[in-house]
Amino acid sequence: MLYHISIRYFVILLTTIVIVSAAIIFLIYRDVKTTQRSGLERMAEDLAAEAAGRGGRLPDGAELGRLLDQLARRNGFQDRSFVFVFDSDRRLTRQFPSFVPFEPERLIREWPEMSNDRTRIIEFRLDQDQTPYLAAFRPIGNDGEITGYAAYVVRRQTILLSTPMRHRVMRLSIVAIALIIGWGILFELTRRLLKPIQEAAEAAKQIVAGNYEVDMDAGHKEKEIHELMASFKEMAARLKRLESLRNQLFLGVTHELKTPIASISGLIQAVKDGVVSDEEAREFLDMGLKETGRLQKMVEDLLDFNRFAAHTVTVTHQRVDLRAELQEIALRWQQAQEKTNVRIEVETTGERRNWAVSTDPVRLEQIMVNLFNNARDAMQGGGTISVRLYAEPAQYRIEVQDTGEGIPAEEQARVFEPFYRGEKKRAHVHGLGIGLSFSKLISRSLGGDLVLAGSGPEGTTFALAIPAIRSH
Repeated sequence: MLYHISIRYFVILLTTIVIVSAAIIFLIYRDVKTTQRSGLERMAEDLAAEAAGRGGRLPDGAELGRLLDQLARRNGFQDRSFVFVFDSDRRLTRQFPSFVPFEPERLIREWPEMSNDRTRIIEFRLDQDQTPYLAAFRPIGNDGEITGYAAYVVRRQTILLSTPMRHRVMRLSIVAIALIIGWGILFELTRRLLKPIQEAAEAAKQIVAGNYEVDMDAGHKEKEIHELMASFKEMAARLKRLESLRNQLFLGVTHELKTPIASISGLIQAVKDGVVSDEEAREFLDMGLKETGRLQKMVEDLLDFNRFAAHTVTVTHQRVDLRAELQEIALRWQQAQEKTNVRIEVETTGERRNWAVSTDPVRLEQIMVNLFNNARDAMQGGGTISVRLYAEPAQYRIEVQDTGEGIPAEEQARVFEPFYRGEKKRAHVHGLGIGLSFSKLISRSLGGDLVLAGSGPEGTTFALAIPAIRSH
C-alpha cells in the first residue's frame, strides 16, 4: 500500500505541478510579450511626439539622456536601449548611444510597411545564437504629414527584467498553487485512508451490538486495505457462524440432556410409586442405567472436545499393528450393536508384512467409533460399512464407506463444523453434532488428518490418514 500510494500520489503531484507551472509560465510569457509590445509602442509614440514637437529632431547630449531616462521609467523599462531617428527618406539622422551592436542599415533592411499614425514592431536576430532584438517604428509628423521615423530597439530578454516585482509575485503564485494542490492531494489521501478505517470502526460497533450483517466495501485497490476489508468481513461472517453454533449448541445440549433426564426421572418415579414391580421394575432400572450412561457419555464427549480444542490433552503413542487394531475395533463395535442390520467389513489392499504404526489406540478407537456411528445413522434401513486400509509411502490411509443416501452437496463443506447437524440428523438422530469435528481434532493430534473423501447417492466415504513408521 505504501508503494502504491506514494508512487501514485507522487506522480499526480508531479504532473499537477508540471501542468500548473507550464500554465503559469505560458501566462507569464504572454503577459511579458503583451507588456513588452505595449511598452515599445508607448515608447515609440513618446519619442515620435517629442521629435514632432522639435521639428523632427530630438535634443542633444545630456538633455537627450534625461529625456530617455524619463520615458523609460514611465513605460516600464530599466534602461534606455537604442534610439534611432530617420528622415522621411529613411536616412539616419540621429542615434543614441553612439555605439550600437549592429549597423543601422540592418534596421533599414528589416523596415516594415508603415502607415500614418501607426506603430509597427519587428523582431530580428544578428546571429543564430544571439538574443533577438525587438524594434518599434513610429512615423514622426504633424497634420498627417510624415517628416521622419523614430525607432526604439531593445533586447527581447530585457523585458523579463523590466517588471521584477510582478513576475516575482507570479513565481510565488506558482509555489503557492503547488502547495495548495499538494495539500489537496494529501487531504484526499488521508480521506481515502480514513474511509475504510471509519467503515471498520462502524462495523466493529455493529458487531459489539450483536449485528453481524456488516456491509463493507472490499473493492479497494490498495492491497492492505483490500485485505483488511475482506478479513473484517470474513471475521464478521465467522462470528455470525459461531453465534449460530453457540445457539445450536445451547439448543442441542438442552434438548439432548433433557431427553435422558426426563426418561430417567420417569422410570425412577414409576418404580417409586409402585406402578411396576419385580421383574418389570428391574427392567425399568436397567433402562434408567442405560439412559444415565448415555447422559454421562454426552457430558464426557463435551469435556473431551473442549480439552482437545484448547490443546490441553496429550496423546500417548505406542507401537501397534494397525490392521489387527482395526479388526478388533470393528469387532467390538459390531458386538455392541443391538437390533441393527448393519454389517461391517475390514479389508486391506496390497500385501504387506508390517502394518506397524506409532499411535494412541484409545484415541484411534474414538475416531473409528464416531465414523462407524455416523455410517450406521446414515443407513436407517441397514447396510454395509466397508473399512479399507491402504499402505502409502509415508502414511496409511483408512477409508470408511457406508451405503447410505449420502450427504447433500450444500452440507458437505460444513460436516466438520462443531455442533453442526444436517437437516436429516436433526429430525431422526440424537446427538450434539461434535463427533466429526472431535474426530478431526484427534486425528490431527495423532499427526494425521480426517477428510470427507466423497459422498453421493451410493454412499459416503471418510478417509483417515495415519503416519507410518519409517524404516531406517
